[in-house]
Amino acid sequence: MLQVKRISQITLLAAPALSAIQGVTHGFSTRRAQHNDFRLGPSSSGDPIIPINRARFLAALDMTGWPFLKLKQTHSDIVHRIDDTTAAVDPLEGDAMITAVRGAVLSVQTADCTPILIADRHSRVIAAIHAGWRGTAAGIVEKTVRRLSDDYSIDPADLIAAIGPHNAVCCYEVGQDVVDAIGDEAAFVRKPEWPKPHLNQALANERQLLRAGIPPEQILSTNLCTQSRADLFYSYRREGQRTGRLLAAIGLQPS
Repeated sequence: MLQVKRISQITLLAAPALSAIQGVTHGFSTRRAQHNDFRLGPSSSGDPIIPINRARFLAALDMTGWPFLKLKQTHSDIVHRIDDTTAAVDPLEGDAMITAVRGAVLSVQTADCTPILIADRHSRVIAAIHAGWRGTAAGIVEKTVRRLSDDYSIDPADLIAAIGPHNAVCCYEVGQDVVDAIGDEAAFVRKPEWPKPHLNQALANERQLLRAGIPPEQILSTNLCTQSRADLFYSYRREGQRTGRLLAAIGLQPS
């Protein structure tokens, strides 16, 4: 399970197993700060409070002044290896980033989709993943772990993964097209009182992490639902286009 923390009047979530890795810092935002509208996106918004809030969130994570690397998220299976900080200025089109660069922030934005943060136990590499149902169907989680293994010679058994707040199985009604696209019946729940199946995003992505070789005891998740917990999270399904965005961030402390 993830832990709820309150730092500098900002409520966030953290994974104890990631926090225990010396040299790794991370966090999943909520909508709570002094008020209940601590929005950290969308990036396309011209709202001047968003960069201010992002700076406050990163300061709470002890990442003050670090280059903030961004993605132009497209619900794809595109994974970028980051070797410099160019993406702090020019966002990369895709939905996952991996890096061994220290002192830089990898981040993904969500408002119902699943954010996943990964680090190896020896503080050598990290990853940030945005997994909507399309990305999950395309195997973005497995592909990210494979890239960590192939690009950095990392054993998946050395990786810790944290699955952040998302639209949970209680609320995430989907059509048969989503069932067919993901192709993993175990990731869906059907009940007589539900007119359509519900997707268990956490389980669908956990199963990919397991198939990629990460041990089950090194995968942490939360059952907090973005759609049902309006007090804690933004939700696109609940609020539509006007909703804010949550941020998941991870970085390697400079040597």
